[in-house]
Amino acid sequence: MANAKTLIEKAKKLFDKQRYHEAIKIYEDALEIEPKNVDVLIEIGLAHRHLEQYAEAIIYYEKALKYDSKNKVALNNIGYARECGGDIEGAKEMYLKSLEIDPAYEIPLVNLAKIYNDNGQWNKSIEIYKNALEEEPFNVANWIDLGRAYRFMEDYGNAIKSDKQALKLDPNSKIAWNNIGFVYYKTGEILKAIEAYIKSLQIDWLYDLPYSNLINLHKELIKKEDTDAIIWLKVADAFFVAREYRRALHACNKALKINSEMTEASKLYDEILEVKTKIDMRPYLEKIVESALNLF
Repeated sequence: MANAKTLIEKAKKLFDKQRYHEAIKIYEDALEIEPKNVDVLIEIGLAHRHLEQYAEAIIYYEKALKYDSKNKVALNNIGYARECGGDIEGAKEMYLKSLEIDPAYEIPLVNLAKIYNDNGQWNKSIEIYKNALEEEPFNVANWIDLGRAYRFMEDYGNAIKSDKQALKLDPNSKIAWNNIGFVYYKTGEILKAIEAYIKSLQIDWLYDLPYSNLINLHKELIKKEDTDAIIWLKVADAFFVAREYRRALHACNKALKINSEMTEASKLYDEILEVKTKIDMRPYLEKIVESALNLF
């Protein structure tokens, strides 16, 4: 006769293969041997949840709580099963209970904040993130999410403070740099916004958010016919970092049109043009090399 450990390992393999009905059956066999195994009860609940059998999932999570009344995982999972079943208020109740046990527990934190955010209850999201950060002040993601909540409330000062705290912990957070840039944009501090976008793009030039924000800013500057040469120069620099050479050259031209004696703009223009020419020539040179190789 198989022992509980062997049965649990077999059930986990079936679960990982999304064979939930079979996994449940094997887990039930394990429960015959270890009826108070909380982890197994939670796993059975998870399998039922994946099958969208939310009421059954909750039954097993509640059984787990009979043996471990402060099990934060079971409490969160009941909340999620309730949310999937459409009981949002019941879900919030369980997420809060889970967070009472561990305010820094990431899963109910995210689940609860999402509910508040979906309903525009940013002040409640802020409270949740603050509580979590009191327990775990080095969580970069929570600082970023706190900043985001402040931004949606148009509390831009605290939004920037939160993102800067994230950057103290992780200076290479492309998300925090982009978010700071967007807040500066919202407050009309355009140069600071562009500088922050550049920081984000220097970390990851393929990151779409600062690039999209930069495109929108570029369009806005064109529309209002902005005459600040320094801003245009910064935009050119940002597009250069993003490897968007056509727009970078356009922004340089704008700066030089406003101030033809702007040495920095002239130097940057030449640098961008040199790189762009090499990029543009590459397909042509590759074709020549390929033709030469075909001769042998």
